[in-house]
Amino acid sequence: MKKILFLFLGITLLSLSSCFKIDNWDAPDCTFHGTVYDEYTKEPILSSQDDWQFRIWERSWKGHEGGATTHQDLRIKQDGTYQNTKLFAGTYDMHPYNGPFWPMDTLRGVVLKGTTKMDFTVTPYLQILDFSYQIVEIRVPGAAPIPGLTFKCKVKAPILEKDGVALPNLYEVKAFISRTQWCGEGSNSRISEYDNDVRVRPNRPWVDNGNNSETTAEFTIGPIQVKKGYTYWVRMGAAVNDSYRKFNYSDIQRVVIP
Repeated sequence: MKKILFLFLGITLLSLSSCFKIDNWDAPDCTFHGTVYDEYTKEPILSSQDDWQFRIWERSWKGHEGGATTHQDLRIKQDGTYQNTKLFAGTYDMHPYNGPFWPMDTLRGVVLKGTTKMDFTVTPYLQILDFSYQIVEIRVPGAAPIPGLTFKCKVKAPILEKDGVALPNLYEVKAFISRTQWCGEGSNSRISEYDNDVRVRPNRPWVDNGNNSETTAEFTIGPIQVKKGYTYWVRMGAAVNDSYRKFNYSDIQRVVIP
């Protein structure tokens, strides 16, 4: 009986060992990083953490004719930078994707090996200018004044048409309030209870004053109730009514409520 049992165990182990194959693929050891710049300011684009992506396709992959059919997305950080340290060396196509800027052509045949740095420049749909906030008192009958914030900015559309495509309508202007320095729509750190009170949706077309001239509009949001003794980080943004409705942003300012 023991001989039969050992024979059975031996056959089982032998069959299991045949299922294992040695992984002889090299580990991904390529680092790809860079910065996305704003065409107007020549500075890194003002963004929000994980708000939009940098999309790449590996074309040198041998598993399919023409390369990989699926893409990888590299998340754009709040400071406009991106980085991935676990890519396979090879040839890639790439472009910034689903962001608040005029579409750009795909850059093809980029060779990644070792550590590769590549910067890109995009043309934002909008600029958020002259952003400011003001600490105010919200008066409620029969109660002590409550601290509040009002927000102001100008929304500028430097280009109303590009390559025969008109700038989409202005969809939304919004103020962002956060308890951390990560402030914006994509950062998952905004205070969601404010979302319905800090936005306006004009959804209006742009008026061309002639010769594709820029258009600027002013917006005020608030007052929004905040808490005494708290520190907040605030900014404003605006989005056009395209497929993604992502925001162009102002800078971030820190405000301490007395």
